[in-house]
Amino acid sequence: MFVQTTYLLERNGIQLNSNVFKSDPVQVNNTLKILDSSQGKLGVILDNNDTSARSDLITYCAICQHWNGSQLHCVVYHLKFSQYVEEIQRSWSNRGGESESLEYTKIWSKSAKVLIISGIDYVNFKNFQCQTLLELIQQRNSNPDNTTIIVSPPLSSLVGEGAFFSRLQDMMRKAVI
Repeated sequence: MFVQTTYLLERNGIQLNSNVFKSDPVQVNNTLKILDSSQGKLGVILDNNDTSARSDLITYCAICQHWNGSQLHCVVYHLKFSQYVEEIQRSWSNRGGESESLEYTKIWSKSAKVLIISGIDYVNFKNFQCQTLLELIQQRNSNPDNTTIIVSPPLSSLVGEGAFFSRLQDMMRKAVI
């Protein structure tokens, strides 16, 4: 149990001194209800305060639900989308192609039973950024066992332009929990 949960906590950047371990039990119970209600589909959680702390709590609760039997597979993954997009763009100028880190990020993002996406509040959504997120959501939705949760500030505060941005906002608006 310790090895499996430690692996998942480390993979998702949750340190043993993290605030998730000091969370209010009411918040934890509400988060568990959100995970249950969004199982097998896309869910969007709007947070006015701290999307990073909220996504960490969701990740922690998902680990608590799914660690058993994970056999050191990344069954829960927290994707920091702004960093992910930057890493993809950096790989374009890298002669060796994608880094090993980026390859693993793509694998875990596609295969994790529960994917939590955060960091979209730091993205200027142009066509590439929108298409990247939409494609990831579409790939995950093709498997009914996958749960995808996006933690976002109010949708009106997202920055972007174009037809893909409108489509992304509509998709997210329909999935708000």
